[in-house]
Amino acid sequence: MGIFYHSSRRAYVLAAALLVIFLMAGLNYTITFTETSFDDGLDNTTSPLSASADDQSSADPWYCSCTPSSTDNLAMAAQEQNTTLTLPMDNEDYSSNNNNDYPAHQSTPLVVPEVFMQPDPELIKKIDQNLHQNGRVLIVATANYGMRDHVYNWIESLRKTGESDRFLIFCLDDHLYEHLSVAGFEAHAAKIPESWFHDDVEAGFEEYYSAKYRIITHAKTLIVQQLLYLDITVLFSDVDIVWLRPRLREYIHTFLQIRGATQAVFQQEGSDQRNINSGFYMIRPTEITKRLMAETIYLADTDKDLTQQAAMNIALSHLDLDLRSTGVVLLDILHFPNGFIYFENNWCNNHGIEPYIVHANYLVGKDKRKKLEEHGLWYVSDKWLAEIDGYVSPPNDDQRSNDNEDTNKHERD
Repeated sequence: MGIFYHSSRRAYVLAAALLVIFLMAGLNYTITFTETSFDDGLDNTTSPLSASADDQSSADPWYCSCTPSSTDNLAMAAQEQNTTLTLPMDNEDYSSNNNNDYPAHQSTPLVVPEVFMQPDPELIKKIDQNLHQNGRVLIVATANYGMRDHVYNWIESLRKTGESDRFLIFCLDDHLYEHLSVAGFEAHAAKIPESWFHDDVEAGFEEYYSAKYRIITHAKTLIVQQLLYLDITVLFSDVDIVWLRPRLREYIHTFLQIRGATQAVFQQEGSDQRNINSGFYMIRPTEITKRLMAETIYLADTDKDLTQQAAMNIALSHLDLDLRSTGVVLLDILHFPNGFIYFENNWCNNHGIEPYIVHANYLVGKDKRKKLEEHGLWYVSDKWLAEIDGYVSPPNDDQRSNDNEDTNKHERD
């Protein structure tokens, strides 16, 4: 009897324990099911391209979490066109975060070309002949016939700093190409394939912010974009810049080597360290920089009131610009002064700084050359230039007299 009682008691205890376990399991299932059902009632679905806002933003500096659900159709369109997708970017007021000089723009979905058509063999040959193999760096400038006096001044500054053996000037018209050829610089002059242009470029030296000036400066971005797709690190320089110290190219390239995340090194515009000057920079060929060029070009194509420099600053505002993680480096304003720093404020001289370059921007028309002459930075002989002019047909009948009277205004940037 005792044995039976104890056996029955143990059976009841075991049964009760099993019942408790069963009830707890059922309760947990109910809670889990309820939470899952609640979550499913919200629109929290995530496309494969934007798995997590935190994860995606750290991986892609162009990511915006504002419209993640719209990426599905964009991804399909990009796949059909064999292009790389850039997600929609933030509708951020550029002027409130960067500089009031540039208007706010809403960036739109953007596709970036995977490849471009290979240039003709003659152009490829000239690029290879002028390419610095250490780092695949190409010193690049663009100009038209009306800028030829500044072109030769720029070339002479390269000679004085030991960089005159490898550089390439992309001529915006045939007249400048002919002029450089007669002057003995054909190996450093290249004609631009028509497929690279979005608008026709004329040969005069245009006023700052005029429609023709905008087209000329826009062409600079188109050329750099094409070179990036040839796996070239571009050192772009406006021709109203005077190079002053040797090993400048190596110095700037060091910034790209020191930190692998660095994408581009820019001269500054103004003095507040908020905007770049697109007339002097080195940029390496990466997916990020190709996207930067694509958006700069898109903005300039769709907003005819934007200069190339304004478009590039707006495009840069969509990159990661945090001091600790940004891929953009700003060159020191005293060692790489713009015209505002060097000419208007004389800060380099006041502080005893020997700059690497001087950029004659912030000046228009005759003041550009006049300021360079006053500071001993003009190297071109008018007599020599006139002799070369005599062998070259000007763009039109009035161009020669206009140039001699120096009535054409130079660009401000």
